[in-house]
Amino acid sequence: MNQKEKRKHLFQTFVRSKGLFACFSLVLSLLLIVGSTYAWITSADERVNRTDANQRKLSAMVEEDFTQVFHWSPGISKKKEIRVTNIGEVPSIVRLSLHEFFVSFETNVADNHRENPAVEVGNGNLVIYPATSVLPNNTIKVKDTTTWKVNNYYGVSANKYYKANQAICNSLDDHSLAYVYNDAGRTMPLKAMELNFQTTKLFDQTNKPTAGDTSYWYYENGYFYYSEILQPNESTEDLLKSVRLNPAYTNQYKGALYKLVPLMDAHDITKSLISDWGINSTDFAYDMYQTKLH
Repeated sequence: MNQKEKRKHLFQTFVRSKGLFACFSLVLSLLLIVGSTYAWITSADERVNRTDANQRKLSAMVEEDFTQVFHWSPGISKKKEIRVTNIGEVPSIVRLSLHEFFVSFETNVADNHRENPAVEVGNGNLVIYPATSVLPNNTIKVKDTTTWKVNNYYGVSANKYYKANQAICNSLDDHSLAYVYNDAGRTMPLKAMELNFQTTKLFDQTNKPTAGDTSYWYYENGYFYYSEILQPNESTEDLLKSVRLNPAYTNQYKGALYKLVPLMDAHDITKSLISDWGINSTDFAYDMYQTKLH
């Protein structure tokens, strides 16, 4: 039997074996599941991983502790703790950017007064639409932000829908739309959403770290850079603690949907990080990483 015939015979034996085939399917499924949970890693790192000189895996993952909220009410504050863990096999440096999504719904601004039907007064309740008002493919899905559009309907029961009157659904690929830390020009409706950071571990150009500070985040040019090298299985300090809807906005954002998406960028500790991440020599991150790279 030649080599070709041997390989053919081995493959046929494998296919006929239900046990082997099941194990192979299980392993493949696990690989697919694990792969889908990895946070985004730069293309430069993917090229490094393919080289023969470095077979060890570089990978990191965003981890969150949060309380899910489907409808926001004024003054409501919910835990949303964000950190990054090095789940790879080599030391890494990480940074984060935050991206916001928001949709609010129509409220009643003209209701008939109980005692005098001729008088209209707004009660601030969300306008309810029946299922007959909803057209195909114009419903809002919580997990699919591409459906968060003005005039789309959000179903809360079989015959109870709210209609979106304002929506922010930015592309995750457009970094210019990322959250800006300490932005005095933050406008509505996102101004109503307050992000409560771990301020003892977060600095920027108006509040720079001192020589003794370690394990902190530094905000610059739309990114939150972590100061330390993460060894395998190590995690960063929490960047965020919670999110709150400001109580001053009582009715116009009642029941709004809000999503905060952290995008993570991981890199090995080679000096190519500076160019790969577009860090300028005048940036604080440049000085922060110079002695850590080789």
